[in-house]
Amino acid sequence: MKDNLLKVEFDNSKVKRRLSYDSKEARIMVFSMPSESQVPPHISPSKILLYCARGEGEFLKGKEWIKVEEGDLVVCEPLEPHGMKAQKDMIVVAVILLNSNQGK
Repeated sequence: MKDNLLKVEFDNSKVKRRLSYDSKEARIMVFSMPSESQVPPHISPSKILLYCARGEGEFLKGKEWIKVEEGDLVVCEPLEPHGMKAQKDMIVVAVILLNSNQGK
């Protein structure tokens, strides 16, 4: 399998997302986020790794908004609120570890 995660389409009016990989262990979603867009806070039963591949903005981890730029990674634990805000056009790679809540 090969997928260029940085080759995504932008829509200046909304956030777009693309499923890049899906298995029983993990899922990879790629988000293209135009400037001033956001993904509202939400929770997941899985561990989430948020990687800022391009642009800059903020990632929500729990109750804290963390300023991020290209190359930054934020890890959110299962059931921890998370979200994203783009200040400049952003590409975010979200890795969802689907079985990360087992054994807790």
